[in-house]
Amino acid sequence: MPIPPSRTGGTTPAVPPRRAAAPATPQEAVPRPDGPDPSMTPLALVRATADVLPLLDSVTLAPYEQHRAARLPAGERREDYLAAHALVRVCAARLLGVPPAGLTLGQVCAGCGGEDHGRPYLRDHPGVGVSLSHARGAVAAAAGPGPVGVDVEDASAAVFDARVAARSLAPAELAAVRAAPDPARSFLRLWVRKEALVKVGVTTLGRLRAVDLTDPGAPAGWRFADWSSPDGRLTAAAVARTTPAVDGGNDPDSSRSAYPGEQHA
Repeated sequence: MPIPPSRTGGTTPAVPPRRAAAPATPQEAVPRPDGPDPSMTPLALVRATADVLPLLDSVTLAPYEQHRAARLPAGERREDYLAAHALVRVCAARLLGVPPAGLTLGQVCAGCGGEDHGRPYLRDHPGVGVSLSHARGAVAAAAGPGPVGVDVEDASAAVFDARVAARSLAPAELAAVRAAPDPARSFLRLWVRKEALVKVGVTTLGRLRAVDLTDPGAPAGWRFADWSSPDGRLTAAAVARTTPAVDGGNDPDSSRSAYPGEQHA
């Protein structure tokens, strides 16, 4: 049984080539003081880490973010963390029509109660859902009126691991992945969707098998937008109550993908 495309689409585009432009700079917009319109389309951004780092000067990181970044080894891991935390502000700023510097991000862990990791939220905009993710050299962020989730993964060295697949896929999903021409990428496509669902609280890492995405109606009430790079290096997914728009390009005025790639929503 082949894995069906998302209810809202199939696969989508990727992180752009690393150019000097600052692709994620929010466009000019009229502020929305009462928060997001519930009918507003959720937005997801995907960028190369190198393209987002110049935007750090346009945002204000919270002390906990600065301290956590300082504890990470200098180099790729720290840069990915910083870029993801900058991009989530830029994404929410585009949605709200406000400067990213004025947005304060918080996090809270549902498990331990820690406030330096866990689910992100905007302290001054409780009606806006936000999510962030990072992989090697790439970051993703999402914002919308209500819960949103996003995940991005490096698919360049993906290897199918039967044990991991058996722990995280429903029986029908596992059969579909095993029958796919490229089981590793087929598995990763499901994995990013399920990670995004974890971030909106639909499931947990320990209950991934309970969600069967071969069922076109599951999970009820949620819509995906999938995203993959033209070179196949990256794959991502965003989820919300309504289909997210994914912007993976270098054009700050684009609300969709703005460089060669595929997006289906």
